[in-house]
Amino acid sequence: MTTAATARVLHTACTLDCPDACSLAVTIDDGRITNVDASPDNPLTGGWICAKVKRYARRVYAPERVLTPLIRSGPKGSGAFRASSWDEASRLIGDRMTAAIAEHGRESIVAYTYNSSAAVVERDSATEALFAAIGATVAEHTICAHTMGVAWDSVYATMASADPLDVVNADLVVIWGANPTVSNTHFPPLVQQAVARGTKTVVIDPRRTAMAKRADLHLAIRPGTDAVLAFAIAHLWAEQGHLDHDFIASHATGADEFLEAAAQWPLDLAADVCGIDADDVATLAEWWGTTRPSMLRIGWGQERNANGGAACRAILALPVLAGHFGQPGSGVIGSTSTGAVRAKLRWPEFDRLERRSVSMHQVGSWLAPGTDDPCQVLFVQGANPVVMCPDQQAVMRAFSRDDVFTVVHDQVLTDTARFADVVLPATTAFEIDDVVQSYGSLMVQPLQAVIERVGDSRSNDETGLALAHAMGFNWTMGNLAAAIDDSGPRTVEVPSRQFVDTIPLGGRAVLADPVHGVPSYDRVQHDAASFPLTLISPASSKLINSMFGEFQSPSTAVLLHPSDAAARGLVAGRNVRVFNALGTITVPLDVHDDTRPGVAVMSKGVWLRNHDGGLGVNALTPATGDPFANGACFNDTFVEIAAAD
Repeated sequence: MTTAATARVLHTACTLDCPDACSLAVTIDDGRITNVDASPDNPLTGGWICAKVKRYARRVYAPERVLTPLIRSGPKGSGAFRASSWDEASRLIGDRMTAAIAEHGRESIVAYTYNSSAAVVERDSATEALFAAIGATVAEHTICAHTMGVAWDSVYATMASADPLDVVNADLVVIWGANPTVSNTHFPPLVQQAVARGTKTVVIDPRRTAMAKRADLHLAIRPGTDAVLAFAIAHLWAEQGHLDHDFIASHATGADEFLEAAAQWPLDLAADVCGIDADDVATLAEWWGTTRPSMLRIGWGQERNANGGAACRAILALPVLAGHFGQPGSGVIGSTSTGAVRAKLRWPEFDRLERRSVSMHQVGSWLAPGTDDPCQVLFVQGANPVVMCPDQQAVMRAFSRDDVFTVVHDQVLTDTARFADVVLPATTAFEIDDVVQSYGSLMVQPLQAVIERVGDSRSNDETGLALAHAMGFNWTMGNLAAAIDDSGPRTVEVPSRQFVDTIPLGGRAVLADPVHGVPSYDRVQHDAASFPLTLISPASSKLINSMFGEFQSPSTAVLLHPSDAAARGLVAGRNVRVFNALGTITVPLDVHDDTRPGVAVMSKGVWLRNHDGGLGVNALTPATGDPFANGACFNDTFVEIAAAD
């Protein structure tokens, strides 16, 4: 039992893949975490934290926690391992990588390192340095935020995001493709501060999210049609005189070409394609065209389809066309970055080699049995591709290959780790020192170890050094001071007034990409008669991607609009089959109108053991990529749903 006499509270920060990066106060008693709560060190997040982080200690002490290196002793996927030492495991991995390079070349090593829930230095750790030094193949982060990042670079290049704290000064807030209540929980209260003084809010999302329920206007758009809506708004602005011609002349290139493309999308046609009311589109265009200051909070939902790159670029063009920049409360909130941490300054000196790249979300294709990809050693760190990647059955076949030596470095025995030849135990954020910076604020905070290592877990840095030494590199890494002068907690003074103190390269937004031209919408071709429903798989309040699935899981149910359930004679609570050409899964049915007609919803990240058939939603999602950036197209999943036999 924790008592005031024995307990102590230590301060650190949250590293999870969330824009907030909360400050934390962690209660320790007898060397164990007994409580995780908020610390007041962060002006964005001080005072409260989300329920996921409150339960974070359950992962630290989970029965699935990997406590020692493990070497496979049974078939891949069986989860059968024997305990090992770090010396044995690192020698085995080092020998396999050295032999693979000698026989098949450096491209035969694939670094599948996501590390999205690691702190800053851990993301650019000695592991990353080792793979760079040997010239290993890079698995590009195409699974999430990739398309949006490439689109931002195309339109705005070097311009930074607006400061999310500035949203309190907006008179109109447009939230497009984001669900901050689930994955950016400290942003909605900022919006509510603005609402309290009369600010209007608009949410564009196929679902009626919590933010949508509170909004003045919700456009339940058909997935994949966001570019059409953006074009319709631009066309209405041109017709109604809401374009800021002076701003366009001074700060944009390609506007004429963009507006010419927008003219192909008159209001009624666009509303029909988007599946929304024309009056709502007109209202949004009027509000956004006439209200100043206006702030756009753009998310990642609109990128998850074949029109994702076009959608992101078209949406980002709108504030430029209306000149919504320059004054407090105006601009575009994307991903923030302070630039304060320079982790690679810690790396040893070595020659930088050109590296082959593969797409992270298409691992089931390039690693499929019988392909000619040179991969001989696959190193997975901070990722759970068996759960998170599309075409799940293809991914499982790829990870079942006995001729590919697979290493997984993770905190718990995930579905992916069960397919590994070697599993290495990883530290949690409570066990190491590092630096935390947010992509939803301008804070930098120290990450401080609050407990001793659980088991024989090692950080990314320590793992990379162990493997480097096993391969003959005599490396040491610089300390944290080499990466940052002051780890805070502090707010970094970063220019965030867009087109004033942070501007695109050359001072102009680019609305017609030099290679791809203006955005365009192309209807995704599919067998609509056989598979008429679009299935989307957003984040839930339970998980961070798939993290925490070992002890808490969202419902496995599929959600349908009442009209879609009635048309199929389906009843809530009964099991149904969700199927397409890729596969079939059987799950419970949920029915209510928080999704639009024609759109089914299942949570992403659910572990396979929670599904009766051992397959999750990604057994139905295609491994296609959008033509602009080859980002994952999870929302191009078309299914039918029928009663289970």
